[in-house]
Amino acid sequence: MVQIKEIKELLPTFLKETTSLLVSVLDLDGGVIHSNSKFREFFKLGVTFQPEFFELFNDLQREEVEPLVLELIGKPNDIIYFSQSHFNSLISWEFSVLKNSEGDFLGILGVGSIKNESEYLSNEIGYKVSVESDIYFQMNSDWEIQFANKMAESFFGTSGIGLINKKIWQVFPDPKIYEYAIQFKKAKETDSITVIDDFISESGKWFQIIIHPRLGWMDIYFKDVSEVQLLGNELGRLELTLDTILNNSEQSYYLMSQDLRIMRFNDLASGQVRQYLGKVLKEGQKFLHFLLPGLEEKVLTHLEDIIAGRNLSFEETIFLNETLEARLFKHEFYPVTNQNKKVIGFIYTNKDIHDSKAMLGNLAEQNNILKEILYSQSIVLRSPLSSILGLLELIDKKQLDKENQKYLSYLKVLAEDLDQIIRKNTKTINETDSI
Repeated sequence: MVQIKEIKELLPTFLKETTSLLVSVLDLDGGVIHSNSKFREFFKLGVTFQPEFFELFNDLQREEVEPLVLELIGKPNDIIYFSQSHFNSLISWEFSVLKNSEGDFLGILGVGSIKNESEYLSNEIGYKVSVESDIYFQMNSDWEIQFANKMAESFFGTSGIGLINKKIWQVFPDPKIYEYAIQFKKAKETDSITVIDDFISESGKWFQIIIHPRLGWMDIYFKDVSEVQLLGNELGRLELTLDTILNNSEQSYYLMSQDLRIMRFNDLASGQVRQYLGKVLKEGQKFLHFLLPGLEEKVLTHLEDIIAGRNLSFEETIFLNETLEARLFKHEFYPVTNQNKKVIGFIYTNKDIHDSKAMLGNLAEQNNILKEILYSQSIVLRSPLSSILGLLELIDKKQLDKENQKYLSYLKVLAEDLDQIIRKNTKTINETDSI
């Protein structure tokens, strides 16, 4: 008890107060005579139970670390460093001899810093893995399962007791394990992290299988990525649909980022740039470098409006460099916004309307000629028709026999019908003009 009290007093303040470092003091036989709360919490020890220190290492590591540490007794001024793999963590130990003020041996001080291997692995492979939420188990060098979390037990369909010391080939719930065996062996031989994407029909899910070789064993993670995979497939279908729409459009399309870099374009835009500028359109390039001939002044004048997210539509002629042929195009700029109505990009489209515009002009001209003819004919016909109707009213029906009275009534009806037709045509022409 006196020795433990003396040990506590001799420990540096930062080791007494630390909540992140593992601190332990060993006796000559490797027994733990003092440890901090972080040490007991990490190794899941009771408050009073002090284990034999080297029992906390696996057999392979114990054979290596035990003689090194005990040799310190004869080398009191040395410091020994050792890395311990413990389940999902890597502990960097520093061992030194603890002496009192008189130089008497009190014990071997072990200070360990913990690195979470899941965090390390997540950084290495670029996405998060977790021993809590992913299927996670460990295999020794003989391919025997040494540990399995609750997710793994559910995946294998058996309890942890039923898995421990069983070879992976015996308990894996899908025949694909024999395909994975090659990857397991390759990762072990090269000591390199390996990632496999695969669909396991037994569970009906997509998994990313992460193989992490460690000292004396191997960590295996099965990360369920079914939602990500399905989303990826859906996005792929949307991409294909979008490409189909864009490439079958009669307009050239450019999708740009906020800094006006080209992110997407259709085949028509690519061919247009090649024809009018003699350039190759590529993603990531600045849109302003690909302005069509005759468009520069218009776009630069309204550039602030475009960047501000205002719609812009205008007609502008484009000149073909080689022949100076002029073609009229309709140009449109409009913003792309997110759910919060924030501008995140822009779309520019153009369409060759030269022929259609000329055709509309011709149709309009022909229409005007027809209207003039109709109007003229209406005026020319109305005058004699009015005279005919007036004369019909002056005829004395009593002086006509019944036969001629009948013909007169027919004649009057036909004249009135013709009058209605002329009035209707005149009204139609007037309404068209007002529109």
